[in-house]
Amino acid sequence: MKQNKRIKQGGFTLIELIATTALVVTIGGITSSSIESTKYWAEPKRLFSAIQKTRTLSITHNGHAVLCPSEDSFVCLKDWQLPLMMFIDINNNKQRDLNESIIQIITPYANLERTIEYPRTQIRFNSQGHINGYTGTLKYCSKSTSKGIVLSRVGRIRYIQHLETKDKMPSSTKQPTCPPPLS
Repeated sequence: MKQNKRIKQGGFTLIELIATTALVVTIGGITSSSIESTKYWAEPKRLFSAIQKTRTLSITHNGHAVLCPSEDSFVCLKDWQLPLMMFIDINNNKQRDLNESIIQIITPYANLERTIEYPRTQIRFNSQGHINGYTGTLKYCSKSTSKGIVLSRVGRIRYIQHLETKDKMPSSTKQPTCPPPLS
């Protein structure tokens, strides 16, 4: 008498492997696009928080606190896409000196298509938390969101939730606008 013994082999069929791979690729694609979209929403909040922290530092240190974009961590530039440095300007000479420590560096998220505009090289607060210099709106414009961070002379910081693009606003308006999107 012969017995047929079937040996059960472990493993996956080709169809199971293809289905699993397709599922993993789909979930990975959704996750990575979701993470990038989150960066567009989180970056203006990071900017807002950095400005608030700079104001708080000026009051707690009873001196001038500065937030500015810089390539070399010394010279403030007008390119707000660069990393931002936060420091206490001890001698109030509007630049960072060797004896002035950097409190924080805020590195912008990489690979985002956006513009960040502010008409000055730095945001400065005096010892009472008031803006020293230009008051106005820091504009954050991207394909996913557009926000304005309004800075008042007395140090009040607030959001404009959505900025219109220049091509959609009448030329007589004084509201801050984003540049038209690139086609």
